[in-house]
Amino acid sequence: MGINHQDRRYNPLLLLLGGFVSGVVLMILLAESRTAQRGTKVSRFRRYPIESHIEDELFLGPQDSDRPPQRRPEYVYTTTQYQQVYDATWTQGGYPRQSCWGCRFATDVVQKLQFHTVLDAGTGNGALVRLLREHGKSAWGIELSKAVLQAECPDLLEKGIVEAGTLTNLPFADNQFDMVFSADVLEHIRPEEADKVISELVRVSRRHLFLSISLKGHTRQTAQDSAEANRHTLLRPRAWWEAKFRKHGAIVNRDMLWAMQDRDGRYTASQWRDCHMEGDGGEGGAYEVCVVDNTWLVGRREQANVRPDRCMTTSNQELEPWFFSFRKIR
Repeated sequence: MGINHQDRRYNPLLLLLGGFVSGVVLMILLAESRTAQRGTKVSRFRRYPIESHIEDELFLGPQDSDRPPQRRPEYVYTTTQYQQVYDATWTQGGYPRQSCWGCRFATDVVQKLQFHTVLDAGTGNGALVRLLREHGKSAWGIELSKAVLQAECPDLLEKGIVEAGTLTNLPFADNQFDMVFSADVLEHIRPEEADKVISELVRVSRRHLFLSISLKGHTRQTAQDSAEANRHTLLRPRAWWEAKFRKHGAIVNRDMLWAMQDRDGRYTASQWRDCHMEGDGGEGGAYEVCVVDNTWLVGRREQANVRPDRCMTTSNQELEPWFFSFRKIR
């Protein structure tokens, strides 16, 4: 009788303990299941340092295909009066042969962001497309100057990997590229073209847009004897560009921006030189650009184009090249 009384007394405690243990076991099993599911996912997508709270991979296309991007059925090739200008710039010594402004930092972008298909908008001689393909990317290019494509990358042109066209009228269907890449191109467009160009770049991107955009004008001292002087026709501050991309559906990827952008607060006004105002006081505002002593490598390493100084926007002490990184939003 005493034993039965003790059993009735301790059974509730045993039941409570048993329930607790069962709950712990269930949680462990669920955690292992989720880990296994994530492991399956990782086998397709390598983890990259720069990720959003919503995984970028949800927006990307196949990561192992090199199929040509789909095209707009209504597309008709057009060019502009500026094609002849840039034909001459590329083929008559304005730019060094096989120049590639984006090649210096393209590898960093490959390592930091998840993407496979990529459009080089303003590809020039196709050197960046070649480099990205060496990294296993499905890279394609479009360029205003047909002459440079024929002269420096006829093989890519013949295969349809690069083609002539304008950024205001891209031949591709919507959402064709995991990334749109553009290196020192948008400063060359006309102010009245800005909205159309940006809307086109965002339209064909699935997720990422990564650009370098120069915020400086060319040296004024050579304006009389250099056709390249003053060719930066659209100089606007960072905030202006970021607002434009937001207007057309792309928001700043701050993590990627500050992983790439050089910013140095050590320089004081006494170390600035050759300062001048850039921009438009009526649209985006004017801003100051100065030169500082800061050695950097321009272009590809094999070109050995090392410069002893670089420009800086004094309001935020950002050093050229000025990077812009965006995510397309739905």
